[in-house]
Amino acid sequence: MDTKNLPNIELHCHLDGSLRVETVIELAKKENIKLDSYDYDYVKSLLTISEDCDSLDEYLKRFDLPNKVLQTKENLRRVAYELLEDAAKENVIYIEVRFAPVFHTQKGLALEEIIESVI
Repeated sequence: MDTKNLPNIELHCHLDGSLRVETVIELAKKENIKLDSYDYDYVKSLLTISEDCDSLDEYLKRFDLPNKVLQTKENLRRVAYELLEDAAKENVIYIEVRFAPVFHTQKGLALEEIIESVI
């Protein structure tokens, strides 16, 4: 049986943990977010949790950069759309996406604007 083509569901997906590396690089440059490097592998290392991660602080640090780039309606909308594109490519037919809108208010967005941007 070929399980690759079976429908999938995703019941616990974090928006700010699902960004494409390429998108993070592009948005960081666009938003003038200074990184030590914009190299793909370096940025990926900032977003990826190691298999032997045993610290909640280390785990949560992986959300710092995504939350920095997700401070505009346009960026939030784009990342939400890309998440659904990526899920569709993996044959996901149902997804529950979660995020904390309050983390996206650093540049003055209202909670309502943030939520409207991703739905």
